[in-house]
Amino acid sequence: MKRYASFLLAIILTFVAVVNVGAQSAETIWLVASNTAYKTGETVLVTVNAISATPIQGFTFQIRYDPACLQPTNATSPVPGMNGLQLPQTPGLVDASYASTTPQTVNGVLAEVRFVALGGCQTNLTLESAALAIRNESGFAAPLAGVTVGEKTIALNIDKEIGTSPTQAISGTPLILGEVPPPPTSAVPAWLIILLSAIFGGGAIFWFFKLLRKGKSPAAPKAASSRTAILRIQGGPHAGKNFRLHKLPCCIGRDPRNELCLDDPFVTSQHARIFVENNGYYLMDLGGGTFVNGMAVNKSIAALKSGDTVRLGKNVLFTFAA
Repeated sequence: MKRYASFLLAIILTFVAVVNVGAQSAETIWLVASNTAYKTGETVLVTVNAISATPIQGFTFQIRYDPACLQPTNATSPVPGMNGLQLPQTPGLVDASYASTTPQTVNGVLAEVRFVALGGCQTNLTLESAALAIRNESGFAAPLAGVTVGEKTIALNIDKEIGTSPTQAISGTPLILGEVPPPPTSAVPAWLIILLSAIFGGGAIFWFFKLLRKGKSPAAPKAASSRTAILRIQGGPHAGKNFRLHKLPCCIGRDPRNELCLDDPFVTSQHARIFVENNGYYLMDLGGGTFVNGMAVNKSIAALKSGDTVRLGKNVLFTFAA
């Protein structure tokens, strides 16, 4: 009889343990590095991982790093249908957001983030914040509740000896994580708050994330002045160069007759046009796929202010300065 009682007690205890495990959060995000020792010049690869019992339609994360030891280059996501949204970058903080028009099940790598090792040092990478996004009952993007953050910090040892990194294939369109000048502001931001929103167009839902900084006052739009506006090319043809808008309107596209010719397969012959009206700068999409600060401009017009980031097609990226 005692044997049966002991056996029954063991079953009960096992059942209670399983229930307790099941009661824990099924959504977790954590940081992983395949290697922790590198040489100067080598590519440091870390992954943001997640497990979610709920299909998601987007995610965002921030990784704190030491600019004296590491330089971020790009981030990609292997999750099908996840598109990166280009955001202004602050030195010392990688900021990345991804969105999908359809729910995706995640169980593993959310994103791969690449850095270049700059010199001999010991440093840490810290997952400062992370969130998963779903579509709420109102049809808008909202953060998934109950998400826990697992491993947050990775210690790296970088040797001052010069090393080399083999060329790695990158799937999808990478987000550029170089330093992009943020819009001018009179207040120093304290920390970032994620604002999830959605816009509808052409019968499809395009999810996007927009950053708000606590204590930051909205910057008033700058009017166009007599000073020549500049396009700082950061991705695609002419990357690293500055293009001054001496002549407006300025037509942009693959056709050599445009004021700014971009020989890129994802840029159309006449992709976009920048013009001045009422002493302000504006950008018109001509049907080639244009994004301003991560928001789609589909055959319409968007106002441009200094610091705005514009993406044309998949590869061309520039910052507008006036």
